[in-house]
Amino acid sequence: MDASIDLQTTPRLRVVHLADHTGRLQVIFPENNMLDISAVSRLTKRRFEPVNHYHSSGDPLIKPNSVTTILEASMLKEAVFSIRTKVDGAYHDITSAELEAMFSGPLNRFEAISIDTSLINRPVDNHEHDEEQILQALGRFQSIRLKQRIEETLEIPPLPASSHRIIRLSTDKSAGTDELCDVIALDPSLAAQVISWASSPYYGAPGSIESVEDAIIRVLGYDMVMNLALGLSMGNGFQAPEDGPRHYEDFWLDSVSNAVLMESLVKAMPLQNRPKLGHAYLAGLLHNFGYLGISTILPPHFSILSRYQEANAHLPSELVEMQILHFKLGSWLLRYWSLPDNIWMAIRYSKKPHYYGEHAMLAKLLFVSNQLCHNNPIEPSVLLEIGLTLEEAEDCRNAIYQKSAELHKMVALINKMNT
Repeated sequence: MDASIDLQTTPRLRVVHLADHTGRLQVIFPENNMLDISAVSRLTKRRFEPVNHYHSSGDPLIKPNSVTTILEASMLKEAVFSIRTKVDGAYHDITSAELEAMFSGPLNRFEAISIDTSLINRPVDNHEHDEEQILQALGRFQSIRLKQRIEETLEIPPLPASSHRIIRLSTDKSAGTDELCDVIALDPSLAAQVISWASSPYYGAPGSIESVEDAIIRVLGYDMVMNLALGLSMGNGFQAPEDGPRHYEDFWLDSVSNAVLMESLVKAMPLQNRPKLGHAYLAGLLHNFGYLGISTILPPHFSILSRYQEANAHLPSELVEMQILHFKLGSWLLRYWSLPDNIWMAIRYSKKPHYYGEHAMLAKLLFVSNQLCHNNPIEPSVLLEIGLTLEEAEDCRNAIYQKSAELHKMVALINKMNT
């Protein structure tokens, strides 16, 4: 769901088309800004939503004076910008004076409609301060009555019983295949998912997989099945939202793609650097679980967040989330539900490539996986720390892409079980 901000010497302009039931509006603003849909609504007294929802590069420029256009007012203070008329076209320079002359007709106006991303607060550096940031942010929402504890304020749903059983089992160092099979067997739907997962063409296991024990011994291994079952059981307890960002078509496709890429990256890493394969897989599977959490716990705010993410597909989703919600929920939820420390901490610090605290290797690996999935640049120093070259990392991603049909079948399995 993230995209990098391409900062150029000459600031680029972004074009976005909005619409409501009565017509269309074109907005133009600097690419390193975030479009403020609320500001547009206040100015127009209309409720616009993005027309397109998949162009990280923006929409094509509609001919000036042929449609109502609002341009970011601060652009008049800059000397030169770079703009393009087609989504896949070349950029060309334009001065602010030329821009003002081009959009001088009665259908156009210059207003404050975007936010400089440098002014958006980031998540606090230390996870120990997450609760304080969340409570401060919740205090801004007039619709939410604050209570003494976050979990009471947000009315967080409980984890499925199967998830609790697997978490308890994961702390039992004497547990083996028999105990894991017994726990999974208590949830027939989960058992069917694990068996189908191991039977998928992606793993190419010879013969048929008849049981969870088969899945463990013949295909996935104890560690992988333990973590896969935990991720799937958690997913079974939450419905994928229907009102999410439309360019983010399938939560589980993104999750599964990250999980299998994490698996591939771990196998390619030097042995001395490798985290546990199952832990890497689970971190990938749950890396964006906050998405499901927000949609379940804060539905109205999630709907607003989704429209902002559609209009600002050029920005990292974390930035948009911090501007709208003023906090990150995912890793706090996983910590609250008592998931292993290395999982929630890796997710908590996965957007900080230079984090060097506890479980840093898993966090860096998740950072690399996310960057690869979204074709974003990766600093050579981070790759050096996990022991991979850029070519090796990209080879892992390309191998996953070649199996996209198999991944879609795995995702279809999850969606089928959750309907």
